[in-house]
Amino acid sequence: MLGSEGVFGVNLFYRDVEDLIELTNTGEPGSEGDGFFVYKVDNVGDGWVSGIEFDLSTPLTVIGMDNTGIFANYSLMDSKIDDAFGERRFNDQSKWVYNVGVIQDMPEQKITFGVTYREQGDAFGRILGEEVQTSYSADLEVFVEKRWQSLTLRFVGSNLLDGSKDEIFNKFDTIEDQRDRDFDEYELETEEAGPIFRLTARYAF
Repeated sequence: MLGSEGVFGVNLFYRDVEDLIELTNTGEPGSEGDGFFVYKVDNVGDGWVSGIEFDLSTPLTVIGMDNTGIFANYSLMDSKIDDAFGERRFNDQSKWVYNVGVIQDMPEQKITFGVTYREQGDAFGRILGEEVQTSYSADLEVFVEKRWQSLTLRFVGSNLLDGSKDEIFNKFDTIEDQRDRDFDEYELETEEAGPIFRLTARYAF
């Protein structure tokens, strides 16, 4: 506990996973021609996932700001599974993720607003014929909420940093080529999206 209202927590977790389900490449050629394969969701074996998570949530009462709250979360994750090429993490699992934010309440004006910032680490995925390294940019979200007797309006702006996802693809013709690192194709992809704005209304009766 932090003061009379703040909370700091630590969570450790470990889980054995049986018959993990992931997207897999069957190795069968697709109808589009050379370089295309049939994919399906399948069990890829047994593994485990573990991690540690830190949480903080507290008002700034200690410095006289009773109506201002801060929060933060940081998670570290690890996992293991064996595939045809050896040991790896679960596909597309980031090693870490965190978010921090602040919320300000104005009781007399019946207004609340806040800001949240989020980042996550790179992720790696490997299936037959393809390996993908994915990187994510940071995300910023803000909100403003105004309350009346029975009506609440909430405005949210998300992805204010024009978030992007960058992917590096290493592609191979056969399982032997993938083991020998004999690349068939190298590809870079970038996706970027602009801000999203939402206005919602709640009415109680």
